[in-house]
Amino acid sequence: MANNKSDETNDVFSELDVDRLEVNVIESLCFSCGKNGTTRLLLTRIPYYKELVISSFDCPHCNYKNNQLDPAIEIKPQGVRMSLKIENKEDLDRYVITTDYTSIQVPDLDFEIPPMSQRSQVTTVEGIISKTVTNLSEQKKVLDLTHPELAAKMEVVINGLIGIKNLTKPIPMMVFEDATGNIFVSNPVAPLADPRMQTEMFTRDSAQNEMIGLSAQDNAQDNAQSMIKPLGTFNDSSVNNMNDEIVQFSGPCPNCQAICETNMKVTDIPYFKQVVIMATVCEECGYRTNEVKPGGGIEKQGLQITVKVSSPEDLNRDILKSETCSLRIPQLDFEVGALSLSGRFTTIEGLINSLYEQLKDTATAFYSGDSQSGSVIEKTEKFLEKLNNIKTCKMSVDIILTDPAGNSYVQSLTPPDLDPKLTITRFDRTEEQNEELGLNDIKVDNYEKI
Repeated sequence: MANNKSDETNDVFSELDVDRLEVNVIESLCFSCGKNGTTRLLLTRIPYYKELVISSFDCPHCNYKNNQLDPAIEIKPQGVRMSLKIENKEDLDRYVITTDYTSIQVPDLDFEIPPMSQRSQVTTVEGIISKTVTNLSEQKKVLDLTHPELAAKMEVVINGLIGIKNLTKPIPMMVFEDATGNIFVSNPVAPLADPRMQTEMFTRDSAQNEMIGLSAQDNAQDNAQSMIKPLGTFNDSSVNNMNDEIVQFSGPCPNCQAICETNMKVTDIPYFKQVVIMATVCEECGYRTNEVKPGGGIEKQGLQITVKVSSPEDLNRDILKSETCSLRIPQLDFEVGALSLSGRFTTIEGLINSLYEQLKDTATAFYSGDSQSGSVIEKTEKFLEKLNNIKTCKMSVDIILTDPAGNSYVQSLTPPDLDPKLTITRFDRTEEQNEELGLNDIKVDNYEKI
C-alpha cells in the first residue's frame, strides 16, 4: 500500500526540467480587488531535496501579482527540537530550512517567533537574525509613538539579537522547533557528531496535531471513547503461552492520534532476556513502525559492549540496540546518540546499513548542489566509503554500545564460553544518566504515601 502511494506521488511531482514544464492554469479570486485573476501551479521535484508546489498569481484588473513556494512536506511521526549554541561565525553561516510550522526561540532574550507567523524558507542562522531585527525595527518605529514602554522592551530584544549576530554575547542558545519534524540545521562537521547542536524528538500534543491538520477537534471525544473498551482476560494457559502468541491491542497513532492496531509478540533471546516486538500500522494516515523493547525494565547497572568487527561472521552477529543506547566507532571518530537510531533488533551488518542510508539521505537531501558545502559532501562520501569497507571486511573496527539502562545485547559466537572479540563491561550510572532515565524522582519505599 505504501508503494502505491509513493508511485502516485512520483506521477504528480515530476523532475524539474525547463524544457518540459507542466504548468496548471486555474482561474481564481484576487483578494486585492475581488475580481478573478489567474493562478499558475507547477508541481515539481528538486533533485536531492523534496517536492515543491510553485504558484504564481496575476490579476489583469488591478495588476496585483504574487509568487509563492510551498514544500509538499511529509509529516514525520514525531516533532523535532534542535538547540544550537552560537559560538562563532561558522554557526551563523549554518544553513536552515524551516516550514510554516517552525518556531524559533532565543531563551536568553525571552523571545520567540511562533509557528504559522512566517513562510517556509531556506536561509542561514545569520539571515534569520537579520530579518528579525529588520522586522522588529520597523514595528518599533510605530510603537515609539504609541507605546513607548513596549518600544523600550523591543529595543532590548533588538540589541540582544544584534549582539548575537556580532558574536558579542556570551554563547547564546537558539532553539528551532517544528511539529512536522521537517526542520533542518546544517552540521558543519558532518558526518561527525555536532558538538554545539542538541537534537531531540517529541510527541505532538493534540493542539499541534490540529495545527498541522492531522486531527480534528470533533474526533477527540470519539477517539477517547473508542479507547475505553474491555481488553479481555488472561487465564493461566494464555499467560504461559505468551511467547507463542501474537497479541493485538488498540491505541492512539503517534502520528495522527487516530485509533490504530498494534501487534505485539514476546520472544526470548538466548543468553539475554525476553524482548517485546511491536508493529503498528495506522489505516488513517499510513504510519508504520516497528519497535523492539526489552521485557525486563531498567537494569541495576549500565552496560558497555565492545565488539571487534573484522569478518563476515562478525557482521552476522545479532544485535539488540535499545532506544537508550548510543553507538561509537573509535576508528572512524564517529558517534551517534540514542535518538539517532531507535530501538531495533538486527545484525551488525543491518545496523551499518541503517547508518549508511541515514547519512547518505541527509547528505543528498541537504548538501548536494551547494558549492559552499563541498567539503561536507567530500567528508561524507569518504565516511560512507569507510562504512562500505567495514561491510566488505576490508577494514576492522570496534563498535562500542553504551546503554545506561543495560538493555542492549550483541550475540556471542562461542556461548556459553567467553567470546574473544566481545567485551562486556557494567558500570554505575551517573546522576545525569539517572535523571535522563527518570530514576532520580522514583519513590521506591512507602510509595502508597505521597
